[in-house]
Amino acid sequence: MIRLSAAAFALAALAAGTMSAEACNPLVNQGPGKHVAPMSLPPEMLARNHPGAPAKTSIVGLWYVAHTETDGTLLFDGYDTWHSDGLEEELGNLPPSTGAVCLGAWVQDGKKVQLLTHVDWLYDENENWVGTLNMTQTNKLSSDGNSYTGPFDAKFYDTNGNLMQDITGTTKADRLN
Repeated sequence: MIRLSAAAFALAALAAGTMSAEACNPLVNQGPGKHVAPMSLPPEMLARNHPGAPAKTSIVGLWYVAHTETDGTLLFDGYDTWHSDGLEEELGNLPPSTGAVCLGAWVQDGKKVQLLTHVDWLYDENENWVGTLNMTQTNKLSSDGNSYTGPFDAKFYDTNGNLMQDITGTTKADRLN
Protein backbone atom coordinates (compact mmCIF):
# COMPACT_ATOMS: atom_id res chain seq x y z
CA MET A 1 0.00 0.00 0.00
CA ILE A 2 2.83 2.44 0.82
CA ARG A 3 4.56 1.57 -2.45
CA LEU A 4 1.43 2.32 -4.44
CA SER A 5 0.94 5.60 -2.59
CA ALA A 6 4.53 6.66 -3.33
CA ALA A 7 4.07 5.83 -7.01
CA ALA A 8 0.82 7.76 -7.16
CA PHE A 9 2.51 10.73 -5.46
CA ALA A 10 5.43 10.67 -7.93
CA LEU A 11 3.11 10.60 -10.95
CA ALA A 12 0.90 13.37 -9.56
CA ALA A 13 3.94 15.52 -8.75
CA LEU A 14 5.36 15.02 -12.24
CA ALA A 15 2.02 15.87 -13.83
CA ALA A 16 1.83 19.01 -11.71
CA GLY A 17 5.38 19.94 -12.65
CA THR A 18 6.57 20.00 -9.02
CA MET A 19 9.06 17.14 -9.26
CA SER A 20 12.12 16.93 -11.46
CA ALA A 21 13.24 13.99 -13.57
CA GLU A 22 16.19 13.77 -11.14
CA ALA A 23 13.82 13.02 -8.27
CA CYS A 24 12.03 10.31 -10.24
CA ASN A 25 14.77 8.54 -12.16
CA PRO A 26 17.95 6.88 -10.87
CA LEU A 27 19.64 7.82 -14.15
CA VAL A 28 20.62 11.07 -12.45
CA ASN A 29 22.27 9.44 -9.44
CA GLN A 30 19.19 8.65 -7.38
CA GLY A 31 18.24 5.42 -5.63
CA PRO A 32 20.04 2.28 -4.50
CA GLY A 33 22.92 0.92 -6.51
CA LYS A 34 24.26 4.31 -7.58
CA HIS A 35 28.00 4.70 -7.79
CA VAL A 36 30.13 7.80 -7.87
CA ALA A 37 33.00 6.65 -10.08
CA PRO A 38 33.16 4.67 -13.31
CA MET A 39 33.83 0.99 -12.80
CA SER A 40 37.33 -0.38 -13.36
CA LEU A 41 37.64 -2.90 -16.17
CA PRO A 42 40.18 -5.73 -16.21
CA PRO A 43 43.05 -4.63 -18.53
CA GLU A 44 42.61 -7.68 -20.77
CA MET A 45 39.15 -6.42 -21.79
CA LEU A 46 40.54 -3.26 -23.40
CA ALA A 47 41.41 -3.40 -27.11
CA ARG A 48 44.52 -1.23 -26.64
CA ASN A 49 46.10 -4.04 -24.61
CA HIS A 50 46.18 -6.43 -27.57
CA PRO A 51 49.64 -6.01 -29.16
CA GLY A 52 49.72 -6.03 -32.93
CA ALA A 53 46.06 -5.14 -33.37
CA PRO A 54 45.67 -2.73 -36.29
CA ALA A 55 44.52 0.84 -35.62
CA LYS A 56 40.78 1.34 -36.07
CA THR A 57 39.43 4.23 -38.10
CA SER A 58 35.73 3.67 -37.33
CA ILE A 59 33.75 3.88 -34.10
CA VAL A 60 32.03 0.59 -35.03
CA GLY A 61 32.49 -1.87 -32.17
CA LEU A 62 31.86 -2.47 -28.48
CA TRP A 63 32.91 0.16 -25.92
CA TYR A 64 32.94 0.82 -22.20
CA VAL A 65 31.62 4.39 -21.78
CA ALA A 66 31.31 6.86 -18.89
CA HIS A 67 29.21 10.03 -19.05
CA THR A 68 30.39 12.64 -16.51
CA GLU A 69 28.55 15.89 -15.78
CA THR A 70 30.42 19.19 -16.06
CA ASP A 71 30.81 19.29 -12.24
CA GLY A 72 32.60 15.89 -12.31
CA THR A 73 29.63 13.80 -11.10
CA LEU A 74 29.20 10.48 -12.90
CA LEU A 75 25.84 10.57 -14.69
CA PHE A 76 26.08 6.89 -15.66
CA ASP A 77 28.39 4.41 -17.31
CA GLY A 78 27.75 1.33 -19.40
CA TYR A 79 28.48 -0.63 -22.56
CA ASP A 80 27.88 1.01 -25.93
CA THR A 81 27.71 -0.72 -29.31
CA TRP A 82 28.09 1.27 -32.53
CA HIS A 83 26.85 -0.63 -35.62
CA SER A 84 28.08 -0.11 -39.19
CA ASP A 85 24.52 0.73 -40.35
CA GLY A 86 24.45 3.93 -38.26
CA LEU A 87 22.55 2.50 -35.29
CA GLU A 88 23.84 2.64 -31.71
CA GLU A 89 22.69 0.97 -28.52
CA GLU A 90 23.82 1.45 -24.96
CA LEU A 91 23.22 -0.67 -21.88
CA GLY A 92 23.51 1.68 -18.90
CA ASN A 93 24.86 0.48 -15.57
CA LEU A 94 21.47 1.19 -13.98
CA PRO A 95 18.69 -0.89 -12.42
CA PRO A 96 16.92 -2.62 -15.37
CA SER A 97 13.48 -1.50 -14.20
CA THR A 98 14.46 2.17 -14.70
CA GLY A 99 14.93 1.92 -18.48
CA ALA A 100 18.60 1.07 -18.85
CA VAL A 101 18.69 0.44 -22.63
CA CYS A 102 19.12 3.39 -25.02
CA LEU A 103 18.99 3.41 -28.82
CA GLY A 104 20.51 5.95 -31.17
CA ALA A 105 21.53 6.97 -34.67
CA TRP A 106 24.96 8.33 -35.65
CA VAL A 107 27.19 9.49 -38.51
CA GLN A 108 30.97 9.65 -38.82
CA ASP A 109 33.18 12.09 -40.72
CA GLY A 110 36.83 11.14 -40.33
CA LYS A 111 37.63 10.92 -36.61
CA LYS A 112 34.55 12.99 -35.65
CA VAL A 113 31.44 11.01 -34.71
CA GLN A 114 28.10 12.72 -34.23
CA LEU A 115 25.50 10.89 -32.16
CA LEU A 116 22.45 12.51 -33.69
CA THR A 117 19.96 11.20 -31.16
CA HIS A 118 20.07 8.66 -28.36
CA VAL A 119 16.72 7.92 -26.72
CA ASP A 120 15.44 6.03 -23.71
CA TRP A 121 12.16 5.49 -21.85
CA LEU A 122 12.56 6.51 -18.19
CA TYR A 123 10.90 4.83 -15.22
CA ASP A 124 10.93 5.42 -11.49
CA GLU A 125 11.88 2.66 -9.07
CA ASN A 126 8.21 1.62 -8.84
CA GLU A 127 8.22 0.91 -12.61
CA ASN A 128 6.05 3.91 -13.50
CA TRP A 129 6.88 5.64 -16.78
CA VAL A 130 8.10 9.14 -15.92
CA GLY A 131 9.35 10.40 -19.28
CA THR A 132 12.07 10.15 -21.90
CA LEU A 133 15.73 10.95 -22.38
CA ASN A 134 17.26 12.40 -25.55
CA MET A 135 21.07 12.58 -25.57
CA THR A 136 23.33 13.96 -28.28
CA GLN A 137 27.13 13.71 -28.46
CA THR A 138 30.03 14.84 -30.62
CA ASN A 139 32.90 12.42 -30.10
CA LYS A 140 36.43 12.30 -31.45
CA LEU A 141 38.27 9.01 -31.93
CA SER A 142 41.85 8.76 -30.70
CA SER A 143 44.62 8.28 -33.28
CA ASP A 144 44.67 4.50 -32.69
CA GLY A 145 40.85 4.31 -32.60
CA ASN A 146 40.80 2.65 -29.18
CA SER A 147 39.19 5.51 -27.25
CA TYR A 148 36.98 8.50 -27.82
CA THR A 149 35.86 11.56 -25.92
CA GLY A 150 33.52 14.47 -26.46
CA PRO A 151 30.72 16.61 -25.04
CA PHE A 152 27.19 15.34 -24.46
CA ASP A 153 23.85 17.01 -23.86
CA ALA A 154 21.18 14.93 -22.06
CA LYS A 155 17.64 16.31 -22.02
CA PHE A 156 15.02 14.77 -19.73
CA TYR A 157 11.34 15.16 -20.63
CA ASP A 158 8.22 14.33 -18.63
CA THR A 159 5.39 12.21 -20.05
CA ASN A 160 3.85 15.31 -21.67
CA GLY A 161 7.06 16.20 -23.52
CA ASN A 162 8.00 19.09 -21.24
CA LEU A 163 11.73 19.60 -20.68
CA MET A 164 12.40 18.81 -17.01
CA GLN A 165 16.20 18.85 -16.92
CA ASP A 166 19.16 19.46 -19.24
CA ILE A 167 22.53 17.99 -18.23
CA THR A 168 25.78 18.55 -20.11
CA GLY A 169 29.15 16.94 -19.65
CA THR A 170 31.80 14.75 -21.21
CA THR A 171 31.67 11.24 -22.59
CA LYS A 172 34.82 9.10 -22.44
CA ALA A 173 35.04 5.59 -23.84
CA ASP A 174 37.49 2.72 -24.23
CA ARG A 175 37.19 0.15 -27.01
CA LEU A 176 36.55 -3.42 -25.94
CA ASN A 177 36.78 -4.92 -29.45
